[in-house]
Amino acid sequence: MKLRIVAAAVAGVLGASLIATPSYADSGCMNLIFHTPTRTEARGCFYSYGDHFTIGDYRADGYRAVVEWETDYGRTGECHDANGADNGDVDCNENLAETGSVRIRTVIRDGSDGWNRYLTNWSPWMKIS
Repeated sequence: MKLRIVAAAVAGVLGASLIATPSYADSGCMNLIFHTPTRTEARGCFYSYGDHFTIGDYRADGYRAVVEWETDYGRTGECHDANGADNGDVDCNENLAETGSVRIRTVIRDGSDGWNRYLTNWSPWMKIS
């Protein structure tokens, strides 16, 4: 069974309240969503079959969408969507230990290593295999 963890971040105008709301969108999927009155800004996912992370930037605002990940055995990494908004999701293929667990969060960042403008909470730990 293909397991995926999905973290989505939405950002609005200054003064908009951000509320983290966990919900199950479909079988095998965990969403972490920040709500504002308008739209989804980015979505990061983990697919255990093949150890793929995907990230999509859905707002042309000059910021970068990033999915950060970490394992329970010490590995960390990031998958960046740096090709602009609405150009499809970027896929990052990693080789993770099948006996471990992983968690992710979606970040809206100022450049490749700038400050994080918005970010979701970490997802729950999920088995990689």
